[in-house]
Amino acid sequence: INKLYKMTRLESTFGVIFLAIVNNRPEMLNLKEILEYFILHRKEIVVRRTRYDLNKAEERAHILEGLKIALENLDDVVALIRNSASPAEAKEELIKRFELTAVQAQAILDMRLQRLTGLEREKIVEEYKNLLQDIARFKEILANERLVLNIIKNELTDIQKEFGDGRYTEIVEKTQEITVEDMIVEEDMVVTVSTRGYIKRNPITLYSNQRRGGKGKTAMG
Repeated sequence: INKLYKMTRLESTFGVIFLAIVNNRPEMLNLKEILEYFILHRKEIVVRRTRYDLNKAEERAHILEGLKIALENLDDVVALIRNSASPAEAKEELIKRFELTAVQAQAILDMRLQRLTGLEREKIVEEYKNLLQDIARFKEILANERLVLNIIKNELTDIQKEFGDGRYTEIVEKTQEITVEDMIVEEDMVVTVSTRGYIKRNPITLYSNQRRGGKGKTAMG
């Protein structure tokens, strides 16, 4: 085991420097500070993402609101468009008569005839209701920091469930350096000295296990 630690990558020792860019400046941080800045970073991401989703939802809801007005006054809208000399004139008349914005009026003019069917009209109304609920939820998140933190927690939990697994290694503060002595197996040895002054070391098991004419124990004579 000691040889594996010493001669392979089974055990690695390396230093960690918590150097990070904070407010466009490099700073040395401790673990607590790194976690705090990470949470601030995640808060900024969640807030900016929610604002973006809110803007997109409000833009879509604004268009659907105009389509709802057109569907509620379908006969008048169709007659107005048919009697207009040009798309620009029809757009201007829609804005004046139904108090629509330019975006809403253009969406009505771009609407396909298939959207006038009963099923498509129900889809528009249902989508509009769902968007109103999303808009209310987005505004609630932006107004409540606790909800933002809960989103961060839930997202990290989802990441842990999807990618987390058991640790295969052990992280310790410091390791004991392996010396030459640590590389020598601890076992009973036999040290022999010949009459001519030669010294030899052998495991005692070598003497016990010799068979078939071996000179182990008998050679000691």
